[in-house]
Amino acid sequence: MNCTNCKIDKLSREFPSDTIGKNCFHMPSFCLRCIIENLDVKKSKLICPECKGHLSDQEIKKLNLAWENAPFKIDPWKFSTITQRDNLNNLEKGEFFVVLLNGTKLQFRLDKIKTVVALKEAIEEQTNVEVKKQRLIYKDVELHTHSRNAPNQLSEYSIVTGSHLQFMVLLYSISKELSINELTFDLNWGYSSCIVDFLDGTCMLYTGSCLWRIFDYSKKRYDDIPHMSHSGDVLDSNNKRANLAFMPATVTKLYFVLSSFGSPDIGSVKDPSFKLFDPSNPNVQLCSYTLKSAAKSRAVIVCVVEKSRFGNWNIFEIGKLSDGYADNYTPITNTIKDMNDNYYIS
Repeated sequence: MNCTNCKIDKLSREFPSDTIGKNCFHMPSFCLRCIIENLDVKKSKLICPECKGHLSDQEIKKLNLAWENAPFKIDPWKFSTITQRDNLNNLEKGEFFVVLLNGTKLQFRLDKIKTVVALKEAIEEQTNVEVKKQRLIYKDVELHTHSRNAPNQLSEYSIVTGSHLQFMVLLYSISKELSINELTFDLNWGYSSCIVDFLDGTCMLYTGSCLWRIFDYSKKRYDDIPHMSHSGDVLDSNNKRANLAFMPATVTKLYFVLSSFGSPDIGSVKDPSFKLFDPSNPNVQLCSYTLKSAAKSRAVIVCVVEKSRFGNWNIFEIGKLSDGYADNYTPITNTIKDMNDNYYIS
């Protein structure tokens, strides 16, 4: 979304989700940052910077609280608002951002990084993600390092100060031609010495943005999806077997989730990880991914298997923390909806 005040493309969550006051009859086109910066605190009656409608003290407090708790705020850096008076030179020298699926932001400067390959190398330095596994998306367009053997410039993609690029880690790509009869998706974890909890591995099947089926300890298989199953209520691991070649054509995404059944968080869980392998050759892992920390969340969305427009399946790491658990998936599906609303995949 583009803020009509600072002219910067931002994520939808950086805008208020509703009108900012009862006297406002419009959805804000100013981002939350610009609304806060344009409130004239010297006036006895504060007004909406867009429609000039009066705001109550309670509405002002609500706005300030939303700003104080905004997860997208970038501290300790100070972000300079870009106005229509700023010239092209400033747009080519300021800060821009790379946003991971889990919400983490990386900051770079346009005067130091000019090409896509230089950006990917800088990302690798900060994240240890190899260049070949990186996907960068800006305005629904994937950035490529070279065209006709020449390095692509960031300016060719209209990236300027304040731009937000989406960053995705491609763990593995399964082409239509790849001959694998069956795949096993394995969620693993360990326990601390003093706490043992029942953890649930869940697979959520989506058709576009709509949840279609859930595989978990209580829903191990479906008659209309005979080539996929869940291992059931097993303490040490939760395996899902699937033949993607026989997946119903309407299924476009499979989200893999790890959640705590009894504890309020899974911070005590050691090294939750995801592994993929072919049962016919179980000694060879096709790909794996280990979360650095599950923190104080009750669930973590580990990865997504996404069907591309070309028919192959791509596996992307996520590592997105969430509330919710196997008997209450609503917070998890809300987190997935927020990701679908704010990020472009395939």
